[in-house]
Amino acid sequence: MSTALVETIKPHTVDATIIASKDLPLEQRTDVTVDELEKMSLPMPAELYNGMVVFKMANPLHASIQLTIGGELYIYLKKNPLGKAFTEAHFKLWPDRNKEARIPDVSFIVKERLPKDWLHYPALAPDLAVEILSPTDSFEATMEKVDDYLRQGTQIVWVVITSTREVLVCTAEGKHTVHDVLTAPNLLPGFELPVQTIFAGIETQ
Repeated sequence: MSTALVETIKPHTVDATIIASKDLPLEQRTDVTVDELEKMSLPMPAELYNGMVVFKMANPLHASIQLTIGGELYIYLKKNPLGKAFTEAHFKLWPDRNKEARIPDVSFIVKERLPKDWLHYPALAPDLAVEILSPTDSFEATMEKVDDYLRQGTQIVWVVITSTREVLVCTAEGKHTVHDVLTAPNLLPGFELPVQTIFAGIETQ
């Protein structure tokens, strides 16, 4: 058999890189970008980790705490217009990484840093981020996210620990637990939120 004939009948190999990854189910993809995520109609909020979509599924406990903290910030900011508070807002923490996006449960941005474009994920870190840690959430994964915020410029992160009904306050200078009243004097002067208010009317097991 001639070499030419062997070449013509040699099994055809397909380069995996030419297979359109966009044909894969969303949960199997590792190439999703922030630009693409912004255009998706998803059933629930989702973060982006190195091109992988990770859904955030809130239970009633989580949703109630989120509403309380967001509501308290809203009331405070109505009287003290220092910036804007958000729930479930995406942030492109690393402007040069188009496969990463994070969603604090609640966030706050000072007026001077508010994005002009409110239709796309801002390429910045919030000044305040709140993460609600449910009993089924990973503490280690949550703290990695906290460190991401702080490294990218977030001033304060509140981690609401539902199992112990306390709040872990995290800054670049350190971390400490609060059981009585949450404050942020340098960022939100005069703001006070009793920790018991966050959990009022909530039964946990």
